[in-house]
Amino acid sequence: MKKIAFISDVFFSFLVGSLFALCFFRFLLLDFWLALFLSAFCGGLTAFSAWAILSSKRNRLFLAKSDEAEKEKLLFHLALLSDKEKTDFFQNVLSKTNPTQRVGHLRLSSPTEFFFLHFKLSSVTPDDVANYARLKTSKQKILLCSTISDDVLPLCERLHIDVRTGARVYDFLKTEDALPKNYLGEEDPSNQRKRRFQLWFSKHNAKRFLLCGGLILLSSFLTPFPFYYIIFGGILLCTAIFVRFFGR
Repeated sequence: MKKIAFISDVFFSFLVGSLFALCFFRFLLLDFWLALFLSAFCGGLTAFSAWAILSSKRNRLFLAKSDEAEKEKLLFHLALLSDKEKTDFFQNVLSKTNPTQRVGHLRLSSPTEFFFLHFKLSSVTPDDVANYARLKTSKQKILLCSTISDDVLPLCERLHIDVRTGARVYDFLKTEDALPKNYLGEEDPSNQRKRRFQLWFSKHNAKRFLLCGGLILLSSFLTPFPFYYIIFGGILLCTAIFVRFFGR
């Protein structure tokens, strides 16, 4: 439905630009058919401009949302891994830039840094931070975690622990091309397609199909070639009826 809304916005821009241009050219006392042709041309320019602006905006939003969705899948994947699997995973990634050794489960050490791993479904607690602070080392302590509450961050700063939460971890793994190929807990593609199809044709969307179909049919009165508008408008209206009575 978002794509239909995008198309309707472009078509709306075409109608607005055409109507303004038609009124302007008729005010200049041009021949009707010439004014209609010029107004259609102006409407096309307006629609193209709207398409370019909206496409750029949609692409930016899509990239931001896709990164956010993949970040959430990554953090959930890390939370489902065992302690050993988490340790091995980050050891392999960190070793690409600096020699990194395991120091027990969820702890890694490089020549200048000491890493603590805390990827769980729960946030970091003050007791966790206190436990990390007890380790005696001259290296920079770095906590890699999914989330941490604002009231715990001052404690980490006081104990000189550098905190890197999910967003930074995701950016780092993406830069190193180390994101997992398959995520644990991810929905099966066939189930995902089935669920998406059910969302498209849910009863909630019947009014949207009806609105789009009605607007397209009304637009058929404003064009000398109404055949295609009537066909597509009729298809959307039939879809609205079908979804209303048979949709989920």
